[in-house]
Amino acid sequence: MSREENATLFLKHPIVPWAITALMAMYVYVLTFHAKNRQPLGPSYDFYDTTVVTLRVRGDIAPPEVYGRFNNILEGDRQLIKGRMVEEDVYRITFQVNSPRPAVLYVQDEAMEVFLTPGDTSLTVNVSAHEAPFGIDSVIFRGKNANICRYYQLKTQRFRQVHIRSARNATNSEDFPRFAARLDSMAARELAFLAEQEIFNTLPDWFADFEKSDILYQKGYLKLSAAVNREVPDDLLDHLAPQNPGAVFSYYYYLYLREYITRLAPVADTSRRTLMHKHLAVAETLLDGEPHDVFFTWYIYDAIEAGQIELAEELIRQYEEQFESNRYVRFLRTRIGEKKEEIKGIGG
Repeated sequence: MSREENATLFLKHPIVPWAITALMAMYVYVLTFHAKNRQPLGPSYDFYDTTVVTLRVRGDIAPPEVYGRFNNILEGDRQLIKGRMVEEDVYRITFQVNSPRPAVLYVQDEAMEVFLTPGDTSLTVNVSAHEAPFGIDSVIFRGKNANICRYYQLKTQRFRQVHIRSARNATNSEDFPRFAARLDSMAARELAFLAEQEIFNTLPDWFADFEKSDILYQKGYLKLSAAVNREVPDDLLDHLAPQNPGAVFSYYYYLYLREYITRLAPVADTSRRTLMHKHLAVAETLLDGEPHDVFFTWYIYDAIEAGQIELAEELIRQYEEQFESNRYVRFLRTRIGEKKEEIKGIGG
């Protein structure tokens, strides 16, 4: 019997269609399971988008003051945005954020930490409050970043004011070994809490990377900045990786990099021009990809805001071919154009 005849007989066997159907069903199931359980891509930098947060404030209270506070990584300036009442008990705050960032919402003077991503309009915060004296009874988060906001809520309840972000007030850095040990202890507790919440809370992978980086690089930055102009044992400092894509949304990552590079390559001439050329030359050997692009943008933006336009343009010309994404170069050039108009307006 020929090979073709054997193949025909095999395909006509009554079990074959069922086997093919079962295999196809299994294939579709695997694809569906993978699609459902695959984490979506993380957010990215976006210089021209907004984030809108809706607050619903319930309770036997007079209309409260509602506002938000945050700072962008690249601009670095802290901003306060007043909430706009859109209907009774409902307020909206529009943030001009250029990267995923923690922010703080205030109802009266009661603070709630949230997490913002560019373009998101889904975050709703339902607040129940009471008067005399004003206080918040409950907070419920809804939206894409609700789990992250709940994580911050639980973290605040767990640590109150004794955590890395309050470390300047919690420990005196004059006794450096004690200062370093205190920071290490706080960071270890916060990382253990993060690991616990990764199990019991649905935190996206990119946020877990961000939060871990934010804790570690802030600790490292606080140690390096406290060690300036003094001799400290090297083993008390944190030797963190300069290149870390998981830290790309952490402001403390870039503060740490600046201190790390300053310590790695000290210069006698502390003029902005000399420092920037030296620091960026070193950074070019340490960084690539988005960490490189954001660090260089952050550094050059600082020169623009200081009015040193020629220096900024010189640095852009020198390094623009090394940027992985040209959108950062476009952002800097746009800001240079705006700054020139501002300077012209002041002078004219």
